[in-house]
Amino acid sequence: MKINTIILAVTCVAVSLSCDTSNKNKSDLSTQETLAIATPTHFYVNTSSGLSLRSGTNLTSKKILTLPYGAQVTLVSKPEHTVMTVDGITGEMVEINYQGATGFAFNGYLTSLAPPQSNEDLQAYINRISTPERPIKVVKKANKKGKDYGMTTTLELPAKNWSEAYQISQRLFNLPKGLHPDLSNTKETITITNGNKRARTQTDELTVKVTPKGEVENITYSYSLRDYKRTVVIKQSDNAYVVTEEEISS
Repeated sequence: MKINTIILAVTCVAVSLSCDTSNKNKSDLSTQETLAIATPTHFYVNTSSGLSLRSGTNLTSKKILTLPYGAQVTLVSKPEHTVMTVDGITGEMVEINYQGATGFAFNGYLTSLAPPQSNEDLQAYINRISTPERPIKVVKKANKKGKDYGMTTTLELPAKNWSEAYQISQRLFNLPKGLHPDLSNTKETITITNGNKRARTQTDELTVKVTPKGEVENITYSYSLRDYKRTVVIKQSDNAYVVTEEEISS
């Protein structure tokens, strides 16, 4: 009788451990699946001159081909110790595949959002990148005096970081191409003046406001003439970046 009791106890413990291990494996698998789903595998080239696909992980490696603007690529791997800054943009050399060709490219010019196409207006672009799971709305509001005195446009971009939010906004709202802030190395608030500022222009500059903790608070582009003002402000919300353009005419 005692032997039967011991055997029964051992069996219960084994079954309990087996169930715990099974549940743990399921939990680990669920976590891995969640991470896999959350990690984007497709990116888009977001530089008008195209992006070099190279045979190695540095900028002197043999060039395989030039990836065209807007091209969709698939992430293959992320080699370690390849961080670099190019034209004020900090990123890494990642391994990608494009239409069967595999090589390495600088991900500072790769975005998870498809970039705007030439001659594509704001609403057409938003319609293209919106999904049933993540619809994007554009809200337009006229100045209190009427639309002839200005308009405010607001939208949310589901960008992956500040750099991507700025790159997309730069094209959507036609910000000067020469303004390239290094958003990965922000220690204090900086203001960059457009090097091609015209004589009659009063203000033409980009300000990256940084908190005392070294975190980007907002990015503001300001442009003004004697009787016209325009600002484009990018702020981070819970799961997106809110972009607001305000135009005021006097």
